[in-house]
Amino acid sequence: MASLNAAGCPVAFDNPTRQLYATDASPYQVVPAAVSFPKNAKQAASIIGAALSVGLPVTPRGAGTGLSGGAIGDGLIIDFARHNKQIWELNLETRTVRVGAGVVLDQLNAFLKPEGFCFGPDVATSSRATLGGMIANDSSGAHVPVYGTTGHHVNEIEIILSDGKVTRVGPHLESLHQQRQLIEDLLSFNSLQIAERFPAGLLKRWPGYGLARAAAQPGNLVPILCGSEGTLAGIFSAELKIVPLPTERGVGLIFFASVAEAMQAAAGLLDLHPAAIEHVDRPLFDQTRGQREFQAVRDLLELDTQPCEAILIVEFFEDSADKLIEMGWRKLGLRHQVLKSAREMNLVWAMRKAGLSLLTSCKGAAKPACFIEDAAVRPHDLPAYVSGLESLFNRVGVAASFYGHAATGLLHVRPVLDLHQADDLHKFRQIADEVAALVAQFKGSLAAEHGVGIARTEYLKEQVGAELYRVMREIKHSFDPNNLFNPGKIIGTDRYKIDGNLRQGAGHSIHLPFEPQLAFAFRDESFTANLEQCNGCGGCLKQTATMCPTFIATGEEGMSTRGRANLIRAALEQREISDPLRSEELEYALGNCLSCRACTSECPSNVNMTLLKAELLHARIKRNGLRLSQRLISSADFLGRVGTFFPRLTNFFFNSHSIRQILGKISGLTSERPFPAYTRERFDRWFEKRGHDTSGLRGRVILWDDTFVRYNEPNIAIAAVKVLEAAGYYVVLASDRKCCGRPAFSQGHLDEARKLGMHNLSLLANDEAPVIFLEPSCYSMFAEDYRELNLPGAAEISQRCYLFEDFIEGLLGQEPHALKFDHEKGHLAIHSHCHAKALTNTKNALRLATRLPNRSVQMLDTGCCGMAGAFGMMAEKYELSLKVAEPLIEQLKHQPYGTTVVLSGTSCRHQVEHLATLRIRHMAEVLAEALV
Repeated sequence: MASLNAAGCPVAFDNPTRQLYATDASPYQVVPAAVSFPKNAKQAASIIGAALSVGLPVTPRGAGTGLSGGAIGDGLIIDFARHNKQIWELNLETRTVRVGAGVVLDQLNAFLKPEGFCFGPDVATSSRATLGGMIANDSSGAHVPVYGTTGHHVNEIEIILSDGKVTRVGPHLESLHQQRQLIEDLLSFNSLQIAERFPAGLLKRWPGYGLARAAAQPGNLVPILCGSEGTLAGIFSAELKIVPLPTERGVGLIFFASVAEAMQAAAGLLDLHPAAIEHVDRPLFDQTRGQREFQAVRDLLELDTQPCEAILIVEFFEDSADKLIEMGWRKLGLRHQVLKSAREMNLVWAMRKAGLSLLTSCKGAAKPACFIEDAAVRPHDLPAYVSGLESLFNRVGVAASFYGHAATGLLHVRPVLDLHQADDLHKFRQIADEVAALVAQFKGSLAAEHGVGIARTEYLKEQVGAELYRVMREIKHSFDPNNLFNPGKIIGTDRYKIDGNLRQGAGHSIHLPFEPQLAFAFRDESFTANLEQCNGCGGCLKQTATMCPTFIATGEEGMSTRGRANLIRAALEQREISDPLRSEELEYALGNCLSCRACTSECPSNVNMTLLKAELLHARIKRNGLRLSQRLISSADFLGRVGTFFPRLTNFFFNSHSIRQILGKISGLTSERPFPAYTRERFDRWFEKRGHDTSGLRGRVILWDDTFVRYNEPNIAIAAVKVLEAAGYYVVLASDRKCCGRPAFSQGHLDEARKLGMHNLSLLANDEAPVIFLEPSCYSMFAEDYRELNLPGAAEISQRCYLFEDFIEGLLGQEPHALKFDHEKGHLAIHSHCHAKALTNTKNALRLATRLPNRSVQMLDTGCCGMAGAFGMMAEKYELSLKVAEPLIEQLKHQPYGTTVVLSGTSCRHQVEHLATLRIRHMAEVLAEALV
């Protein structure tokens, strides 16, 4: 592999990187020999030329969100998405823009929106799908009746051929004369076959190379390359057509008692010329039950009070009001509903876009399997096609989900199968074979959106016929005479079968080298089951503030939830790894996870990396013992007690940079960050000495004085007491309470966390008073993690636990005048703690702050502060911690002068105080200062 290293392009041969790129969003797994990350076309050309010289196959890759296995291979993976994210040459007159292959669709549309334009095709994975991947797959989405597929919107493509040559192709370019002439001759000679095999009326793409579209555009190679799935060339950039944003949108919903009835209705609505008709069925929307992220849409659709089996989402771009009225007059289904606002429309579309991940997150080993989800027929044939599928599934004895693009005749059909079982693998093969025949019977497309890839290559010759298959083979040879690009896909070699190279197969299981301790009670009830929930969809790659903070900061695949899950699987399956618990794969996956819990709500499959990490760290501790840093962090409450005995001396000691350097060398803590100062008077001592307000007209509440308000920031707890008593509560503390166990839990010291939890729960067991928390990470122990530790009484006591903001807002929501505030002007900027985002409704904090007269309030769109408990205290993580914090600090620096920044998390306050000079308050302090 020396020639690859000499190519001048970043390339990785290490096992962790190779395992990260062994999967995509498909059910397949193939470990590559190496992965490269070109920063420009010259580097990409160089690495492709080097691969050719050593005979190493090349697989181009974007975000790895494809469902057919097109982005994996055993040679060299070229990640065109890591660095290639430029957008340039926007021309509003010609309505074109040029993009790098790694530009994400949502990124492009955010760039175009201020100009009133967008890129038409809108795939469900728009938050992470790259334009290079969309071109390679000729992707489309829901609004094909208006926009067609990606190929309809491509003017030029900059490609890299197998000999390393970089060129551009397009309708007015004279490049690749030999290929253009050959293809013109082939298409002319086979025109009748093309018309017969690819008849008009199908709105999605045909499998293989775009012969029908190319025949209509002589001399233009763009239709051939759009949908070629990385088998002809690498795509580096493209000039795209853009379209004006719709001037109006109207969405209506129709609810049905059966899928069959919904299909008939969809066909009958086509005369209204909808922009989209999307179908979702009960197996899909039932998966939203109990998920906080989807509760609003469940309430909107009244799914709990008016159940149904299927829903059609019908959208219009023109004359929407009149067409929605006409749709209502047709009296279709059980009931119908017209959405009234953009918010309601976005809620419904978000549920539809999460379809794949919602389905695959279902509990149990049997999952809605992804292998026949890409077939399309003409829309008027959809009822008959679905009837044929239902007949097949009844005969085989499997349930299935049907959802997707009813307006264009493409439903994502997913039979429920357990691919660990030989019997279900037999059904997998039988269903695949019979569906291929059924699609051919309707003259449909077996790969109409997600590609041929591994999943459908073996069926392609039968689907297109021997003559056109020969034409495609000649096209492949003309572009790629050495069969370098994605060999074995589209033009098959019996290398790939639909039921081969599966991540899971008959008898597959992960043998854990430890005894799991946690319940995974809220979803899967199993470490392995939660780990295998990751389907590779890449939802964690979206560039939102909350999801996977270290991935947002670095862009490295291994920092995403998907990457971490893949590395953990690789370690536990011992893929080129002898000792899983000591492996670099596991260290990379766990060491850079902030345990922020974003994945528990942001990952639609509910992979809980916080719990997976805690289990694996615990397994290491049980085998290797505690490191000094783990002992210190787990003992935060004990250190607080010691520190407050001699606070001046302790603070002087820890504020000495030289002493912190010595301590850092011993423990691994950073010397760059000051330690939290210890208070001169502990909060609990202050509370004992004060005169209690025992009136308590509203009853008793227990204020949980956590480690940091007790020993470091008693001002926060004092403010909370003031607010609670002003509201009419009798405030008490939990006598003899111990640390909640969060520091120990975060280190995997689960035995200590369990011991502390049992003690704390026993204190609260015989009391019915609400328990109020000022620190979100302590709240999350009581709300969730004590249950994960299987502690008796945890579920019952969790019902009495509240964050301070939620409790006070709940009171004021019912009795707005229970507290009286002054009218001083001010501006508040609220940053929510990660655990609060994962477990509560953070809008409560916003609503609470807006109750203060004359204050303007802003809820910051921010993710993790980067401190994450002890993460930012570690020397080896300090720089990454600062990198994660950059978006938050940047927003704070742009706040108006005199802004009060509301930070309810100890770690958040510590990070912001370290990086910026701002007025920082806990919400309790804000309210206490405003009381009159």
